[in-house]
Amino acid sequence: MKKSLLWIILLSICVSMVLSFSFSGCKTKATEEATKEEVAGEEVTAEEPTGEEVVEEPSEGELPRILTMPEQIAGGREVTITVGDVPPESQPAKFKFWQEQVARFEEMYPNVTVEGTDYVYSPDSFPPMLAANQEPTLFLVYLTDPGMMIRQGVCADLTKIFDEQGLRDVFNPTLIDAVSQDGKIYGIPWNAYSMGLVYNINMFEAAGIDGPPETWDEFVAAADTLTDRDAGVEGFAMCTGEVHQAGWHTTVLAFDYSGFKTEDVAIEQDDGTYKAGFNNDAMLSTLNFIKDLRWKYDVLPLENLVWDTNNIEVALGRAGMSLFAGDCLKWIMENYPEVDMNQFGYAPLPVGPDGKITSLGGGNIFMVSSRATEDQIEAAAYFRLWTYLDPDEIIANFEAGKEDPTVVVGTPLLPTFVGDFQDAYEVVEAKYANMPVENYKPFRDAMKAGKIVIASEGQVAFQEYYALLGEIVSTILVDENADVAALLENAANNYQTGVLDLLK
Repeated sequence: MKKSLLWIILLSICVSMVLSFSFSGCKTKATEEATKEEVAGEEVTAEEPTGEEVVEEPSEGELPRILTMPEQIAGGREVTITVGDVPPESQPAKFKFWQEQVARFEEMYPNVTVEGTDYVYSPDSFPPMLAANQEPTLFLVYLTDPGMMIRQGVCADLTKIFDEQGLRDVFNPTLIDAVSQDGKIYGIPWNAYSMGLVYNINMFEAAGIDGPPETWDEFVAAADTLTDRDAGVEGFAMCTGEVHQAGWHTTVLAFDYSGFKTEDVAIEQDDGTYKAGFNNDAMLSTLNFIKDLRWKYDVLPLENLVWDTNNIEVALGRAGMSLFAGDCLKWIMENYPEVDMNQFGYAPLPVGPDGKITSLGGGNIFMVSSRATEDQIEAAAYFRLWTYLDPDEIIANFEAGKEDPTVVVGTPLLPTFVGDFQDAYEVVEAKYANMPVENYKPFRDAMKAGKIVIASEGQVAFQEYYALLGEIVSTILVDENADVAALLENAANNYQTGVLDLLK
């Protein structure tokens, strides 16, 4: 009996020693720090261990993990999705990264097969593809098109995934609004830009101009100072050579110069019809301003420009300022690699009469086909969100870009995200940037401060409106005596009878 009791005591002691050793070897970082404080003589109240994994806050500039990938996709059932906008094999570095990324995703979810297509969306080619039931499961559309896609029932509802992951608080609310209807979310924002003012820093410094103009009076003064006809330099350039593009740029100017609004173009009536409304004081004032830029101040190009030639004027140093989308700087770097990008700054347009800066936005949105099965919708949505939001994938994408001379990083785009994730993303992006991001501080500061309001194109015959407005611009640039008010009234009448009255 005594011998048995002795064995029990010895066994208890051994067990206590093993448990004590095991616990001491499994201390969390917090416990170790508490022990150090106790040794230092400080009074510490340690929390009881919970057995849960200690999640450390990301350090400054480290991307937080905001996406929790599911343990299974499609319940483990076999599912195949097709993804559009895959880099072509003619771009080997980008195509290789795509293949590696797909392999990582399929390793996580062996039941999912991701097939790629290099189809690139366009408003002309997509409807026939849709009619033939050949659209990819996951496809790209322009930022101006989601409203139409939603109304036509082309895209799947992704609200459940967004809400489960709390992504409404991660993405820029302006972009969430662009892909939403009746509180439901139908797309994944990919990238976005807004219009602004590109300016040549070297020219500004040589002319003694401190920085980008903040008022329209400063704008006119700067354009006048920068113009040097003998050197072939104009103070300000914009698209005037194709009527749709001229109407587009004129509308952007009108937002801030005169307070023109998108909803002024076609005003919906109580009976569901539309009335032309752009024949108003705001647009008349803007058109007269453009006329003055040509004839009174003589600061516009002497030849009409379209989108690419407007970019070229800036690239070759023939324009002191130009109306630009942020990603046009990317175009310059890609097409004119010998040009020093450090000479270009980017800022908002001057403030409008209402004290706001309103800019037209554009960009790209990923959507999932409404014809996809529930399993395909889940797989496609999580594939795109994972490639876009997972910190490891973001870093891998930047690292892959270092091996590709065609990749441009640091373009002044509209922030896709908000809060801590956007702040951290900008820090990481700056490490990999091959663009002079410090030159875009005026634009980025204004955007972050909420000083820039993003407007979107109207959904009612907006291209037809652009064309009619552009015809006015073409006329006033060649005819100093053109009656702007009469031209505007005539354009509005033609828009009404030739476009709006024919809508069903």
